Amino acid sequence: MGEETEADKISLIVIKVTSMVSFFLMILIVGSLPLRLQAFKENKTLLSLTAAFSGGLFISVGMIHLLPEAVENFELVLPEKGAFPFAYLATVLSFTLILFIEKIATSGGGHEHHKKPSLQNMDHYRVQDTTHFADTYQDEVREDEAEIMKENVNTQYKVARAASFAQEDPGINPLAPFILQIAVGIHAVFEGISIGILNKVSLCLGIALAVGFHKWAEGLTLGLAFKKANTDLKMSTWMIIIQAIMNPVGIAIGWILSEAGPLTNGIFVAISAGTFVYIASVEVIVEEFNIDRNKWAKFTMFCFAILFICSIWFIEKLTEGDQE
Repeated sequence: MGEETEADKISLIVIKVTSMVSFFLMILIVGSLPLRLQAFKENKTLLSLTAAFSGGLFISVGMIHLLPEAVENFELVLPEKGAFPFAYLATVLSFTLILFIEKIATSGGGHEHHKKPSLQNMDHYRVQDTTHFADTYQDEVREDEAEIMKENVNTQYKVARAASFAQEDPGINPLAPFILQIAVGIHAVFEGISIGILNKVSLCLGIALAVGFHKWAEGLTLGLAFKKANTDLKMSTWMIIIQAIMNPVGIAIGWILSEAGPLTNGIFVAISAGTFVYIASVEVIVEEFNIDRNKWAKFTMFCFAILFICSIWFIEKLTEGDQE
């Protein structure tokens, strides 16, 4: 049993260090491609399918792995029956905090600064009920207008879109890609914490794979935002480097906290669960599935991701059974 525990410790070190290095390099390399390759073009279909797969990964990780782990840690501190569900509260509060940061604190400026020249009545597209909006107008808007609809739902997409039209509209806020980076950076830190704080090998590996799968899309989105905003190459490069550091920083913070006891672990795992559920539900499912293009392929990828995360849960249970 001691040897197995020692082996687990070594495995965790390998997973966390590998994640730190690979995430850093992935963001640095992929984020730099749009800045340094003049003919670089994004593949919207690939990005859309990847986003759908990531949505399935994140909501499954949050609900199936992280939230039960948080509950288990809180129960070690509050074992009495009928105790307040603090793990669920922490999850909801983290969801609420990110909602505030992205939809309230950084959403100012109004819609008039985000018009696309080909749309004459962009104010008509203000989204108050996204489901009703998609059902009503999906037959009237062209494919590129559907992208605008999706971008209006999500703060990160909205800011990225503002940056992409900087050449067409000189009134665009030049800070747009930097605001985008703040939102993405917050996510990256919490994603890193969720990896670093875990002490179960299979769970840590599964979440590292889930996070790593969408890192290239994150770096690509940020690189494109800086390129389309005509941000200085040196400044853009430094911003990409800073973003590349965010995940390793989060992993390091989580790693330090992993030995702090079940209460601290429970709090931060619950926060990570809320973050993952937010990313999946607000930033993927809402906008991706409001657009009919490739909807069956996206739904298939979404479901496949859920099956993948479920398989990790069964592998984890089998591993625990072998150790006993």
